[in-house]
Amino acid sequence: MKGLGRCWLQVTCALVLAQAFASEGAQSRPTVDPVTGVWKLEKIVYPSSTVETQGGFIFLEGHYSTTVNFSLQGSQTNISQFGGYTVDGNHLILVPVVHVSTRAQTVIYEPEPPFTLEFTITGDEMRGVAVKDGTTFIFRRIR
Repeated sequence: MKGLGRCWLQVTCALVLAQAFASEGAQSRPTVDPVTGVWKLEKIVYPSSTVETQGGFIFLEGHYSTTVNFSLQGSQTNISQFGGYTVDGNHLILVPVVHVSTRAQTVIYEPEPPFTLEFTITGDEMRGVAVKDGTTFIFRRIR
């Protein structure tokens, strides 16, 4: 009987310690931001027109990569870019490090300045409105 009581005490202590460590581990794990994942950029809505796009974005641990192609006013545009990002409330701030784009057969290698989108996510759709000019980007989550 004495051995059985000690066994229960050991099991109880082990469970209490396991719960304490599990709670501590859950609190110290970083929270995944809401944009983490792979997104297809479906369209860009300018004040005067809407452009269907091909390509998308990958957001992971503060870094992003994108390749997007579209045609606007008869001119083909291809953009490849990567850099860092932060999420601040409902603002997604992109900070390009490398930027290569081809517009009307002119190649541009200079990074763009930081770019802020005010975003909302509903289900698998993310809408980002550019703070600088109101252009809306419509994304669909792939993963």
